[in-house]
Amino acid sequence: MNTGGVHAFSSTLSAFLRLKFLHFFDGKNFINRNDFSIYELPLIRKMLYIFSLVVIHHFSLLILEMLKGTIYNRIVLFRTILSSIFTTILCIIYFFFRKIKH
Repeated sequence: MNTGGVHAFSSTLSAFLRLKFLHFFDGKNFINRNDFSIYELPLIRKMLYIFSLVVIHHFSLLILEMLKGTIYNRIVLFRTILSSIFTTILCIIYFFFRKIKH
């Protein structure tokens, strides 16, 4: 299945919305700092930030694949939520085991 363009669009959309989500979840702390790191966010905010970007990515990916005709699935929202939850869990596990380098 050749879906490189669809993945590129979904990733670009997530990257475009990243700063807006950081501003939403961190507020004024993010705007005033140049050396911001996601590791400084509290766990709940970090999980919500990751989950929101993953949902945007997966939803746009599945919608575009459905419109392209490669996937004929009527439960796109269900697949989006399940794959987003799984991906978010993997990201949180990664954040727990990653060492912070200063």
